[in-house]
Amino acid sequence: MADNHPPRADDVAQQAHNGFGPLSELRGNIATIASTIVVVFSSAVLLFVVKENEKREGIHFLVFKTALLTLSVVLGEIVRRLCLVFEEITHKDARYRGNWKAVLKTTFTFDNSGSILVVAIASALILCLGLYEQYEVFSSPGFSILFFLNCLVVPQLSFLVGLRQLSPVETSDLNEKENKNVADGLAWGYYFGYLRLVLPRLEQRISESDPFRHKIIDKKLFILLPKTCFTCDDIEEADSRVKWVGNLPESKINRGGIKERSYKHAVHEIVMPDGTNEKYHFIVEYATPLMTLHDMSNFQDAQLTAPERDHQVVLFIRKLKEILDKSTECRGRYELVPFSGDEEKNKIADILVEMHKAANVEMDEEADEVKIPEQ
Repeated sequence: MADNHPPRADDVAQQAHNGFGPLSELRGNIATIASTIVVVFSSAVLLFVVKENEKREGIHFLVFKTALLTLSVVLGEIVRRLCLVFEEITHKDARYRGNWKAVLKTTFTFDNSGSILVVAIASALILCLGLYEQYEVFSSPGFSILFFLNCLVVPQLSFLVGLRQLSPVETSDLNEKENKNVADGLAWGYYFGYLRLVLPRLEQRISESDPFRHKIIDKKLFILLPKTCFTCDDIEEADSRVKWVGNLPESKINRGGIKERSYKHAVHEIVMPDGTNEKYHFIVEYATPLMTLHDMSNFQDAQLTAPERDHQVVLFIRKLKEILDKSTECRGRYELVPFSGDEEKNKIADILVEMHKAANVEMDEEADEVKIPEQ
């Protein structure tokens, strides 16, 4: 009996990008918004409770205590970082070339230093105003004990037991925003060390090729991006229909002390067994940095697990697309081809031909739009 149930949304998502799956986007500010809502809602509830159950001085007490705790948290973080300085002192010569200023700057730098300073000053002013107006009430030893506990003891205990350790989500978000992922480095290296050199010369190399100048319709470099990160030395091993038929004329570029270093592109031919025997020619190759991710996931000392590798390949594709989209030298000269990899064999030819046909349909539609209507 046929299954008439529509496909689930998650199944459709996993089939996106030729079975590669969905590509994640940069994280937004939802966590910050959620924290803001919690603070505002909690403050409103506390103010309502104080107003309903205590006399007017209760609100002053709430404001004073909030300022006290806020200032103690700021000072507690400074004290904690001061403890970090003692470790950095032992590395002063090796890491900081003996520069004390560099040691202190590295340890005490805050991304939101302006906001922290404003909050600390405002809290200090509120404390001074509260002590000035109601010294007898707010000079209680209990407040002093609470302040020093929260300033000197609690931050150090949190650090010692590991509560200050960033969650995997926070670490991932930080690495993505600051380009500190393995994938980011590989993408930038692939761009500066290869794509930025060869893509601007691609059309010229095609025009210089007598065997292929009229056969290559899509004058782009098709970059294969398997989800498994495994790249075959010969694309025909992954899909027997994709056959190497020659190379474009090489580009010779002086690079890194190597005179006339050779860069060349392989041309592959696809003959689809559909009865038409139509031949398609593509300049296609794997993104070689992905093999680095594959090897790292199989090398114990690299400490890159298979799930982490799967996450890094998504970041690699996203970062590479971001870089290339902004590059005027490379724009329009490449196609990124993510696909499922070893999970589905012999799919490369189908994917490339489908992309070729889709591009031609778009070109035909654009041509129809610019036609001048008959008078």
